[in-house]
Amino acid sequence: MFRPKRPLIHFTPVSGWINDPNGLVYENGNYHLFAQYYPDAMKWGPMHWYHAVSRDLIHWKHLPVALKPDDLGYIYSGSAVFDSKNSSGFGVAGKPPIVAIYTNHGKTEQQSIARSTDYTEFIPFTSNPVIPNDTLPDFRDPKIFRKPEGDWGLVLAAGDRVKFYSSANLTDWKETGEFSEQNSASGVWECPDLFPLSCGNRTKWMLTVSMGSGAADRGSRTQYFIGDFKNGKFVSDKPCPDAHWLDAGFDNYASVTFDNTPDKIMLGWASNWIYADKIPAETYRGCMTLPRNITLSETPDGDFIPVLSPVKIGIFSECNYSEFRSLGTACFCIKVSGRGEGYVTLSNSAGNRLMFGVNGNNEFYFDRTEAGIKDFDENFASEMFSVATHKRIMSGSWHFELIFDSYICEIFADGGYSAFTSLVFPEIPYNTISCSTGVKARIFKSNSTNL
Repeated sequence: MFRPKRPLIHFTPVSGWINDPNGLVYENGNYHLFAQYYPDAMKWGPMHWYHAVSRDLIHWKHLPVALKPDDLGYIYSGSAVFDSKNSSGFGVAGKPPIVAIYTNHGKTEQQSIARSTDYTEFIPFTSNPVIPNDTLPDFRDPKIFRKPEGDWGLVLAAGDRVKFYSSANLTDWKETGEFSEQNSASGVWECPDLFPLSCGNRTKWMLTVSMGSGAADRGSRTQYFIGDFKNGKFVSDKPCPDAHWLDAGFDNYASVTFDNTPDKIMLGWASNWIYADKIPAETYRGCMTLPRNITLSETPDGDFIPVLSPVKIGIFSECNYSEFRSLGTACFCIKVSGRGEGYVTLSNSAGNRLMFGVNGNNEFYFDRTEAGIKDFDENFASEMFSVATHKRIMSGSWHFELIFDSYICEIFADGGYSAFTSLVFPEIPYNTISCSTGVKARIFKSNSTNL
């Protein structure tokens, strides 16, 4: 049976099942990654919090499980902050705490907190839950953010909307408002995030909301809204006639940002609930996207849109085509440029072909129809999950950066105005690149075989 190699530069667990990232936080040179985790099988089960730490967002040290199911229920998604001013009072001996907030999924869904001053062992608060709930069936995934006023804000998902809360000490929370959007994609809202981004001399707020497998368009995806955060609630700039997707690919879900970084860095789960538990696997199942810097740009029409770019990886060096054909590597980068309609095809001797480029409608185009193994799930093999397009916001020349890592393909187009994240399972590594007339490609090989 086909089993893909473990990715080189994308985060994966040692074993078991992993899904949504949560609790992303930076302290004293260390990036902490927590995630939904079930250690006892390669399918979703009673949720724990996985924990790993990195100095560069590429090389990770795996740490003990941070949170386990307790009397209040499973440990669902949430967030964490570095409480540098010790507003919570949990700090000891001059060491500020990391405070995590998460959903306890039991008879109902309620929000609880835990603290750590060694940044490894987390102790649940004795007065949990800090945001109780007796009625709502979907009430989860709290994300703490820093408010301009200096206190703490929180956004959490509540069915087809999000609710906002405020706190001075991370333990006592007061509801301040809510937001919903009539023209949003259908489905239960999950894993929200809210953060400010500067564009020129203006600051706008971005609200992101992930949609589960009930989303109307291609399963699990993340949509975004641009607006302002005033008086404890978010107000969108304008109604959205259609959902604005953060990623045009098939496999980027539950994307959230790190706390306490000078620039906004976002990370997502590289899978889709439609087929996540069926993808080829051997000792673990699930991985993360590459961490991405997220900025804001204003279009000629006056709209604001997010721009995504991968963090600097530093392991690629340029090589020629002959060298690429002989490498047999499963991790590489391609930078492509062209004008008008044009395509690039990656292929191998097993007959697998992955195509991407710009079509005649000035749309970015991605086609994994014949890219590799796909018979493990009828949805993965379907037309809906084979071809993706995204309208360019500009005309003229275009360029792509593709990063391929074992079975994860991430494409950043026109400098990050469009992004495609998709799982692809070639039977053997791609080693042939062909370009249509007028398209130029530069190839970069990975300099390490073991990170």
